[in-house]
Amino acid sequence: MPRAHSAHLLVASLALLCLAGCSELSAWPGVDAAWLQQQQLVLVGWHQAAPVPFTLAYLALFTALSALALPGCGLLALAAGLCFGWWSGTALVVLASTCGATLSFLVARHVARDAVQRRFGARLAPLERALARDGVLMLLALRLAPVIPFFAVNPLLGLSSMRLRRFFFASALGMAPGSAAYVQAGTDLARFSQGGPMLSPALLAALLSLALLPLAARWWWRKREAAHAPWSAP
Repeated sequence: MPRAHSAHLLVASLALLCLAGCSELSAWPGVDAAWLQQQQLVLVGWHQAAPVPFTLAYLALFTALSALALPGCGLLALAAGLCFGWWSGTALVVLASTCGATLSFLVARHVARDAVQRRFGARLAPLERALARDGVLMLLALRLAPVIPFFAVNPLLGLSSMRLRRFFFASALGMAPGSAAYVQAGTDLARFSQGGPMLSPALLAALLSLALLPLAARWWWRKREAAHAPWSAP
């Protein structure tokens, strides 16, 4: 494939993915099975014509939106189900979400950590104690039940002493259930565009797990907070 043609497909892929990520489905007139099938054919066609540039474009856009806490990641996750299928789509969404969170974490750590520690070190001490005791479980709970918004969790932990490896893998594990549910919804949209049912048993099971996991995470959070009072002074 000529380089110019590959570059053209890369730019086109970015444009379409940006449009999908920054728009709401409800704002589109005439969104129906035929429209979804047409969009799926376009996405799959570009993916088949230049799989590597298209996938890299998708990862780059998703990572940027996640790192900057911009809207659109949910619709991009749906697009992953439409284009890549459940297994590959879930892997890509988890990877991009985790990389975006990690970028936010690293920026806070290398740009602002020293200054914040000098000025607010005493106020961050309770956070450090909580992380030292059960940092990975704490991050998992925050991912599953967003007591603190994601856009605040990433830089906040970047200001702490949590290790990068722990942050990365705990974030990936905590964001996997939600990512899988979104991608499953995307695969169901693909089936719906071909005349299949809108909701599959797999999607219903994913939605049920998403309803129960945050409740379990909140229960654990409150239990640990009551037992150890991590945010109070020693």
